[in-house]
Amino acid sequence: MPVVYFDGACEPRNPGGVGTYGFVVYGGNGNVVHEDYGIACEPSPNCTNNVAEYTGLIRALEWLVGHGFSNSRLIVHGDSQLVIRQLMGVYSVRAEHLKPLHNKALELLRNFDAKLEWVPREENARADELSKKAYIEYLDNHPELVEALSQYFATEKQLASLKELGIEPYKYMSKMEANRLIRKLLKS
Repeated sequence: MPVVYFDGACEPRNPGGVGTYGFVVYGGNGNVVHEDYGIACEPSPNCTNNVAEYTGLIRALEWLVGHGFSNSRLIVHGDSQLVIRQLMGVYSVRAEHLKPLHNKALELLRNFDAKLEWVPREENARADELSKKAYIEYLDNHPELVEALSQYFATEKQLASLKELGIEPYKYMSKMEANRLIRKLLKS
């Protein structure tokens, strides 16, 4: 029975940043069967974390369908409460730009006996790493965007604080993500 972990992010600002996704498919034995990452959306007002999260799940489900996993049991893990709860019918989909993604995910899920589960961010680390990898590669290949988005990148002070706290910041880390990590580390 395959187990999928998916993630998405919109950085360095949400909305309007670079939307990226990552996913990992594990086999019944816990080994990685496949992993992938990419761009969900380019900077625009409708490029959001939620678009990126849905795209990560959709790409994972498309891969599974394309590689003969249809009609199998499937466990799907994601750290987006919104996406998981919308797909379970707990939350309604109000944002117009999410409705097509929601419908596509539901259509793909019909190929499986799927169980959807929310997991904390810490349990979704590999999918998160892949999403960040897509983000860094994208900006490395679009230097004009690096300059345009630089005001949203973590400050030197934030980067120094993270290093003092034992965290190695990633390239193009946002101010928001740096703040989240610093607050989390200072609480523990």
